[in-house]
Amino acid sequence: MQQLDMFSDDEPPRRNPAPTPPVTARPALADLPPPPAPVTIAIPALRPHRPHESNPPVPRPANRRYVPLDRNPHHAAHDIAEAVEAAWHGAHGGNRIEIPAGVVAALALWPLRGPDAPLAAQWWLDLNDEDFLAALRECWARWWIQRPDLIDRATPLHRWLEDERPERTRMQAVRAVARAALTGGMLHLTSASPDFGGSCDADVLGAVITVMRSHGAREALAEIHTPPELSELMARMLITDQPLTPGMKFDDPASGTGGLYRAAAQHMRELGLNPHDFGWAMTDIDPVAAAGAAVNAILWDLGPHVLVACANTLTEGNPYIRASTEWREAHERRDRMVDEARFLARIRQMDAVLTGVA
Repeated sequence: MQQLDMFSDDEPPRRNPAPTPPVTARPALADLPPPPAPVTIAIPALRPHRPHESNPPVPRPANRRYVPLDRNPHHAAHDIAEAVEAAWHGAHGGNRIEIPAGVVAALALWPLRGPDAPLAAQWWLDLNDEDFLAALRECWARWWIQRPDLIDRATPLHRWLEDERPERTRMQAVRAVARAALTGGMLHLTSASPDFGGSCDADVLGAVITVMRSHGAREALAEIHTPPELSELMARMLITDQPLTPGMKFDDPASGTGGLYRAAAQHMRELGLNPHDFGWAMTDIDPVAAAGAAVNAILWDLGPHVLVACANTLTEGNPYIRASTEWREAHERRDRMVDEARFLARIRQMDAVLTGVA
């Protein structure tokens, strides 16, 4: 297999391919139970009143109504990111940018897809705080069953959900972020793709992380955001110059949230190629950016051959050796937990049968 390095100045492609994720002893999802239904939480309006609930009804803002986006998707993503930043800081959310980025990521990952997916925005906005957090946790758990390697890499974006009862100020900021993203039309960019596959129109998560990170933090990380239009031009030029054949592997040693791969996958689909037939390796020194790249690999439907590393490529050399080990461990941990869940389910069934007989 050949490797196409999209950042190389050399004419021929390099012959040192990034390692392919190891293959487990059994197919990834061949014998796993089907994923949960997209919506498993009751609509609050249909639930009986619970007097002990601490969250009073929130007045409905006047700007909850939104219309389908009819402007440049990259400009729309930037506008959504600025709205998210204003909502987070306006609600005194603090300096942990992984929390608002994680909210945006979970909303984008919600499994409902297709032209009607944006209608889920009002469902999200009508949830109370308890059900809202439960829906976020369910979304991450569902994707962990399918892609434990990527969801483990995205841990910085969902670790904060381990707090069962977040403080009220944080919860208000989280809800403000969700309202800003949804009313800004985010689901039109992340869910309503024509083929129901991955929507590569824009990198909303990358825009959110870039806008929310301070200038000083970007300088400390040597972070330079490549404009999406430039990424598209680079991808078209390089893909045109290097004929693509299934099995090629791409290596981006400073991927950020994977913007160049978004453009490459989009151009591939225009050419009738399937991104699933190629390998995608990404590395970034920033854990939040690497987490965003892992989420984007799902949103853009890059396929099963994705390896995301969080490392400094200048000091570690080949970060994909460690990333491959982490890939294998994530799948083995998922398999163990699924096997344990099956065993517990069988025990409960046996108890139910014995109880019925008695």
